[in-house]
Amino acid sequence: MKKLEIACFNLSSAKIAAQAGADRIEFCADYSLGGITPSKTDFSELRAFYSGPIYVMIRPRGGNFVYTDTELRQMQDDITALGKLGADGFVFGALTADGQVDLVANAQLLAATAGLTCTFHRAFDSCINQHEALSQLESLGFNNILSSGRMKTALEGIENLRSAQKNTKLNIIAGGRIRSNTIGTLVKQFDTEFYHSSGIISGDIADSTEITALKKALELC
Repeated sequence: MKKLEIACFNLSSAKIAAQAGADRIEFCADYSLGGITPSKTDFSELRAFYSGPIYVMIRPRGGNFVYTDTELRQMQDDITALGKLGADGFVFGALTADGQVDLVANAQLLAATAGLTCTFHRAFDSCINQHEALSQLESLGFNNILSSGRMKTALEGIENLRSAQKNTKLNIIAGGRIRSNTIGTLVKQFDTEFYHSSGIISGDIADSTEITALKKALELC
């Protein structure tokens, strides 16, 4: 069964996604930064509102994915706190300055999750050697990889998504400007379990009609 994950950058969007039938919510904050760790207060309110799976973005700031020791400690603390509040999984990714998977940093973050499901986010698209990265992420213990296939949109990156899927046991989540008018074409060319969209048409608030249309398009595929 093909499923829809909605990336929500605020509490209003998350509630809209929940009511519109999202199969899973990726909860974060600050659309302008591409998503950072949400507040614990907002997460707690969402958790009380929505019983479905919520994966929380763990990212202390915008910009690159090379983190200082101080930032990594903050990320670990956020994982621990949000896990206790009921997160079902986490979304994060740390790289070295030369574009490699940071094995030490990611291992530390994974250890803090206490075994909850983890997605390596689109930092993957910035990895210099993706074939090596796939093997490393699998060995580290990630469950999923979110990717646009190194392109601006998942449709443009289909060949790279297919290549990644062939070379790993991890679940590849297709993401990158997926909307209701493109998801059908994408699904026909790249078959995976989860498709990732913000459901945003304008501004930074998810559009209920768009999410419903995304769901219907998936059901027809």
